[in-house]
Amino acid sequence: MEIQINDTVAETLTQNIGADNVFGKYNIDFCCGGGMTLEQACKESNVTFETLKGEIEAIKNTISRDVKYDDFTIEDSIEYVSDNFHQYFVENVPLIGQYAAKVAEVHGESHGEVVEVNAVFMQLSTLLGTCLSMNVEYLFPKMTAHSDNSADARTSDEISILKIKLASNFKTIGSYSKELSSLTNKFTAPEGACTTYQTLYVKLADLEQKLHNYMHFEMNVLFSKI
Repeated sequence: MEIQINDTVAETLTQNIGADNVFGKYNIDFCCGGGMTLEQACKESNVTFETLKGEIEAIKNTISRDVKYDDFTIEDSIEYVSDNFHQYFVENVPLIGQYAAKVAEVHGESHGEVVEVNAVFMQLSTLLGTCLSMNVEYLFPKMTAHSDNSADARTSDEISILKIKLASNFKTIGSYSKELSSLTNKFTAPEGACTTYQTLYVKLADLEQKLHNYMHFEMNVLFSKI
């Protein structure tokens, strides 16, 4: 499907694998800001629609995998979240927390922003952990039950409440992510920064991209299955 200027950011990402890299390049929020049109996003990011469209189509053509989210079942979507996001967060968030705490301890006196980075990251990681637990303990089992027709009306209502709670949490996580980007000058370590300092910023940049993809997928793909 051809990309249109009135398509939303979320629709474009769902239909064009690899678009997240282009949106990230131009600081276009495809998570909580996914409802805006490409026209609005381009104006806010000072990039032409033609440039954005061309880069999305170019990167899409270089990606060999053929993933069609519209064809995903509920079970497929849950498996995708677990394999592509949950596992990453479980492995990397605690490690990033260690780096953040260490950099704040060692460099906080001369670079006060890293103390704030550590504090904001702790808030983000705590809320993210809550979201992952809500998925595993409540949302996924209830959606699976809904899929195999073993769910009652109460379960459907509970799923709706969970979706609202998660969407609210995602909005807050998105705010934390933006704050981290601002505090770190878009994750650019200062000249002469030690290896731990540099590694922290690299990992925070990777985390931001993964978070945006995770929240987009849940809100615009997984949630749409119910």
